[in-house]
Amino acid sequence: MLITSPRLRRAGLVATLLAAAALGALASQLLRAQAPLSASWTGWLNGGLEHYAAADGQWNSGDNAVQVALPGGRALWLFNDSYYGPVGDDGTVRPGTPLVRNMLLLTSGSGDSFRVIRTITGPSAGGAPAAPVPPVAGSPDRSWAWPDGGIVTGNSVQAIYTVFAPEGPDPFDYVPVANEVVTMPLASLTRPSSYVITPAGFGPASLTAGCGIGSAGQAGGAGGANQAGGAGGAGCVQWGVGLVNATSCPRGLAACTYVYGEMWPSPGASSRTLVVAVAPRASLADPGTWWYDTAAGWSRSPSGLAAPLGRGSSFGVGSVYRLPGGGYVVLGSSPADGIVAWYAPDPGLSGARFARLFSAPGSRGVPGFLAYQAHIAPAYSRGASVVIGFSVNSFAHDRACLNYAPYYDVAAYQPEFYSVILPGDAAAAARAGGPRPLPPPRLRPFRPGARPAPPARAWSSGSCPSPQDENLLQFW
Repeated sequence: MLITSPRLRRAGLVATLLAAAALGALASQLLRAQAPLSASWTGWLNGGLEHYAAADGQWNSGDNAVQVALPGGRALWLFNDSYYGPVGDDGTVRPGTPLVRNMLLLTSGSGDSFRVIRTITGPSAGGAPAAPVPPVAGSPDRSWAWPDGGIVTGNSVQAIYTVFAPEGPDPFDYVPVANEVVTMPLASLTRPSSYVITPAGFGPASLTAGCGIGSAGQAGGAGGANQAGGAGGAGCVQWGVGLVNATSCPRGLAACTYVYGEMWPSPGASSRTLVVAVAPRASLADPGTWWYDTAAGWSRSPSGLAAPLGRGSSFGVGSVYRLPGGGYVVLGSSPADGIVAWYAPDPGLSGARFARLFSAPGSRGVPGFLAYQAHIAPAYSRGASVVIGFSVNSFAHDRACLNYAPYYDVAAYQPEFYSVILPGDAAAAARAGGPRPLPPPRLRPFRPGARPAPPARAWSSGSCPSPQDENLLQFW
């Protein structure tokens, strides 16, 4: 046995530690320097959802597809507008299939073990299920709730939903009017009657105020969508588009949840602005404990919210994700730029830098095609290896105002997922030559010859009259 002096042993230990530190630094540099921007079709996930939609006669299509990773390898999917009913052998959906304003899917496993456990809706009436998450009490007539994001807290999922209400006759004439926090016990996720819906008074606003009214922060009342003022004008904030737990927190908080929101513009404008707040860990449903990032610093008041990514853009936030090197990426989509990201060194998004990742997906022959709402699926993402999903849709309809998606093609309204190796930072993304094209989707084959041929029909992208019965809405 070789015996060395304590001094030599200490010197050897120091050298070992220095070498390990150098290797760690080198690995971090390589992670950031390499440009592994690539994507592949996530066949097991796309195929699993397609098979469930075709076989079970419940959820068959929907958009947004916000995912919450659950303990035990399960995942909860929070969907916006979704269709409920069987899919034909030709990939079509029967006219009159109910549209549900929000819906949930509970899944388990990944890869070959992936399966959908259950579609979760509210009680049915007249053959049409209700949404599992209703608008908070006191919401305007004909309003609905759409999910923004969710996170596991203790023995529950806490999800933030935004209540929207129509402000005109066109299907796209709607504004956010309130936020709500929905606490869903893990032990009873499939029973919406067990959910607790808390009005989230994220600032001075009226439940029926709408967006862009009055001066910044001057709308009266409580319990509604926050009127965020300051430079850039007033607007309603759709909180919860990103939720990240952190221990690097402002205002002396030992543990917190960063809450990201999108400020809607004043009427007539189309740009949005990302804003940031923090809540003490497990306190999302207690808005009195929130702190807001404002131009004057962290404040209990949401007036004059700061804009770490700049004010007014067409960038739609989908997810905020922590990278293995300690940085953060804000993933989203843009009509002009496709799937894009902002890279930042901290969850407050200071010094964030923009990067284009992937160009907008091709239409694959779908009339009026649109891809939007890009998200990272946290249950299937580890480090820089992530699964990115996005919504697809068609804004085309036939002469009878029957929408192409999903009635003529259910796949035109089902989310698509790709496995992606994210670059370590914005510079690496630029070196990768982004935006890169996504590989074409490998969709489920349906019975040949049975589907209607789109070129033979007269497709229109104009507005259709809104039906009286929301459950029969055929054009979103």
